[in-house]
Amino acid sequence: MIGSKGERLLEARALGLWYRGEEGRGRRVFQGIDLDIERGEFVAVLGPSGCGKTSLLKTLGGFISPSTGRVLFQGRRLNGPCPEAVMVFQEFDQLFPWKRVWSNVVFPIKVGGDVHRREAMEGRAENILAELGLTDYLRYFPHQLSGGMKQRAALARALVSGASLLLMDEPFGSLDAQRREEMQRLLLRMWEEHGFSAIFVTHDIGEAISLADRILVMVPDGEEWGGGYRLHELPVKLSRPRSSVDAGFLELYQEIYSYLSTASPESGRTR
Repeated sequence: MIGSKGERLLEARALGLWYRGEEGRGRRVFQGIDLDIERGEFVAVLGPSGCGKTSLLKTLGGFISPSTGRVLFQGRRLNGPCPEAVMVFQEFDQLFPWKRVWSNVVFPIKVGGDVHRREAMEGRAENILAELGLTDYLRYFPHQLSGGMKQRAALARALVSGASLLLMDEPFGSLDAQRREEMQRLLLRMWEEHGFSAIFVTHDIGEAISLADRILVMVPDGEEWGGGYRLHELPVKLSRPRSSVDAGFLELYQEIYSYLSTASPESGRTR
């Protein structure tokens, strides 16, 4: 079982997913995954393109039903999307284009709850928007924002909703290097201040090491490439803030790179 010994927020047991194609032929995506996510923990997921990282993320959030196994959130089995688990995507168009920044961010608290709770949550929204540097952009429409600003607004909406788990699917993948580093630092600051858990999918080894407490590498399960994937856990035993020129950072980077290389379909073998 992959996970640590703190307070469990999410549990996956014997989790498997496969898709049935033409003539009854199926493709196994992943199988036999046992995973615990602690409250307040930051976990990164790495793997080759097409290995099912996004499918795993959506399954853990209840957006896709697993073919086998189960997902528990705070001890309750998920049979659909969990309101306390919010997706943040790579695409810049995840905001409602016809709504201004303020309306986008407070949308989750407008669709439910009593008036007094909504008023309190709007105060929370104002504080979060200020922390993210969006106070001067509240009346902007999404098309008037840069990519980085759009991602800040998407992050603000997730935090305002009161989510205890952020499911982040390469959220900074479309940003240039400088903006990506800025968003990484900002995300870590918000994580430390608000105490949410995060599962962060990325292709960037350095990004995973910079952000995460643990890194989960998706590797083929068995010798046949079509046999699905499993998770291999690598703890990140580096204090924050982390520097990409530190010896420990470079050592872990090489270990992960080596693991991904020997687990790729081109290598003809798994590790």
